[in-house]
Amino acid sequence: MLSLARSLLLAWSDPLALLSSEASSLAHPERNTIDSKTKELQDNINSLGAGLEHVFNKMGSSSDNLSSLPFYINSLGQDKTSRLVNFHFLLSCFRRDSHKIDSFLKVLRCRAAKKRPEMC
Repeated sequence: MLSLARSLLLAWSDPLALLSSEASSLAHPERNTIDSKTKELQDNINSLGAGLEHVFNKMGSSSDNLSSLPFYINSLGQDKTSRLVNFHFLLSCFRRDSHKIDSFLKVLRCRAAKKRPEMC
């Protein structure tokens, strides 16, 4: 499960880089807010990655043999509407996946603290 969470997080590195590069060029009145949100997401992925690395190190596991999944899209679309829709779709997917990883880390932290199972 830990390897799966790490692979999922690694799979987001390229799509998140695309989101970050596209955010500043979106035709949207809240472009600055969108740009700051993508930077916030990058901080989130770094934080989750650090949490997963910490768990890997505690367990004595090696994360060196993990690879990310390929991401072949180099643009969000040609017209401004499709770019904006695809941008928001990728953001919602990232939020969903990062929430799953965060929840998994919280359960691990709870169990590591040896709390009663019903409290986790």
